[in-house]
Amino acid sequence: MDARIVEQITEWSSRPFSGGLETLHALADEEFSGAVKAGGAWLFMLNGRVIGVFDGSLDTFEESDGTQFEAPHPSLPLLFSMQERGGTTQAKYYTNDTPLKEASETLASNGFTGYIELSENVLSGDYYVVYHGGRSMSAAYVGQSEQLISGDEAFSRANDEVGIYEVVAADVDIIDLPEPETQEPEPTPEPAAPESDSIPAAEASDSDEQDGDEDQSSTPTAPSSAETAAAGQSEAAADARQPTSAPPTEPTSERNSGASEAATPSEGESDGDDGTGASDPLSDEQQWRETTRIPSLDPENSSSAKSRDAGVKQRRTQRQTSQRQSAGRQSAQQDTPRRGQSNRAKEIEAELTARAEKIEALRSKLTQTEAERDELKAERDRLTARVEELQDELETVRERSPGVSAERQLPAEQALTQTNLFVRYGSKGKGTLADAAAGEASRDTVESNLQLEHHTQFDTAGVAVDGREFEAFLHDSMEYTFVSWLVVDLLYEILETGHQRGLKDLFEAIQRIDRVELHGSLVTETEEDGTTELPFDVILRDRMGNPLVVANINDSRDPATGEMMGSLVDAATAVSSANDELSAAFQVTKSFFEPAALETTEDATSGGLLTREKRESFVKLSRKRGYHLCLVESRNGEFHLTVPEL
Repeated sequence: MDARIVEQITEWSSRPFSGGLETLHALADEEFSGAVKAGGAWLFMLNGRVIGVFDGSLDTFEESDGTQFEAPHPSLPLLFSMQERGGTTQAKYYTNDTPLKEASETLASNGFTGYIELSENVLSGDYYVVYHGGRSMSAAYVGQSEQLISGDEAFSRANDEVGIYEVVAADVDIIDLPEPETQEPEPTPEPAAPESDSIPAAEASDSDEQDGDEDQSSTPTAPSSAETAAAGQSEAAADARQPTSAPPTEPTSERNSGASEAATPSEGESDGDDGTGASDPLSDEQQWRETTRIPSLDPENSSSAKSRDAGVKQRRTQRQTSQRQSAGRQSAQQDTPRRGQSNRAKEIEAELTARAEKIEALRSKLTQTEAERDELKAERDRLTARVEELQDELETVRERSPGVSAERQLPAEQALTQTNLFVRYGSKGKGTLADAAAGEASRDTVESNLQLEHHTQFDTAGVAVDGREFEAFLHDSMEYTFVSWLVVDLLYEILETGHQRGLKDLFEAIQRIDRVELHGSLVTETEEDGTTELPFDVILRDRMGNPLVVANINDSRDPATGEMMGSLVDAATAVSSANDELSAAFQVTKSFFEPAALETTEDATSGGLLTREKRESFVKLSRKRGYHLCLVESRNGEFHLTVPEL
């Protein structure tokens, strides 16, 4: 289950769940809308119908206890079930080009099943309209507190918003609940019951009809036609087991035999066609199985609720009477030991299964650890060879430095400011950063195919920087080596440690890096309608020039201070507020970070005591905007990400 969906469900009203299929049938009778969790599995119900089971099966709920969560609005379990099952994006629309109301009416008239999500470029919240067979319900999570709004108000607000909405087609899996298994009692002589203890079938029928009449004066919750059919099957099964009981009296009111109910849709709440006709319960069930539409998305939109509610009450009373008669023929003294032995056997079986699963998980973890160990050994050998190679290059440069003949000398700052780096490939078909992120290319393949090319605003021929040839100076600079580490090594470190989700924005941005500006600046607007330039040692951009990552370099032996971190946070925050594409800001030091620098980082990324932010070391500026704040130490020519820890 998606962690975000689980987080929202656990905020609903809840109570313990136990009793397996018996309890699920009771929830179906109550027309329950919500979710049930047991044994790691999740089950969604809408108006008493099971519309999806994830991370398990119905057997899981028979064998395990758990928790049931009642949805504050029936649209939510249907929406979450569709999202968890996954769907297909049909189209995206801009509200100013295609109004939401216009699209909703078109989808409803075409019997659409799926949902609309309006969240892109919308700051006020996330808006949803969920459909099944053309019927729709609306819900929204609004504001920083993500307050739930539903019904017409949710659709009205969504229709007034400006942004991009997505139309997603998704299926719904309607699952029938099997009848719980009951142990047939051994035949025993039945004593004649006192006349006062028996209830004639006719009297029960009269009582049910009176209950039905009383319900006509109140506003009932409309059960689906499938529930009426299921109650009819249970009634028929009870009659088959008790041939001596009087047959149940059929209600005289007409039942809805179609797959949908007549309702008057409100704005944003569309409805399908309906039909009425008298039929027996088995016929209703057959018609339900032959349709793919949910009879009622919203209990409030049912026009035949009262008549069907009376029928359901009558069947429920008859089924309960049948169960009481069957239970009376069983001996409590014989039943209790047998039930206890069965429960104990189930407990032992569950414990053995859990232990076997734990052993298998440990074996799998051991295998994974051994594989990681081998990879680390290979990485160590590669890095050792790289260090030796760099040392040889350094020695060669030192030998050549005294004899460098240059027509002119450039200061290091000027040389870096007038230099840009470009991420290029020998062949885009032989392994790119996108291939690496997808797990389709090895590190060696990407490194051999990726090239960091440089372009300068001056002719490098005959130019020396700090007494060295320009290219030797550039390749040994911390700016150049940091970029080399960021585009390849950091990407694989995130992959190998499983932090793709926690560092999602940075992980995706690395794959889009096209150009790197050294010792450049970014221009942002000020509150006084002016502009200001914010300098950075490294600015990594995409093909359109948008800044993806910024970094400042501390190339001295002195530690990085709190003032350095504060300046970086202020500048990066200003850039992120003006540009959605910024994913991360790095402070790189050749030494270490003072406690004040670490405190500044913690203050910027804490987000408060009640934050639910899942992204790591994240400076949150608004509900959907922010950036990762990362601290990197450079030791012996290697870079190490210290915040967040991988």
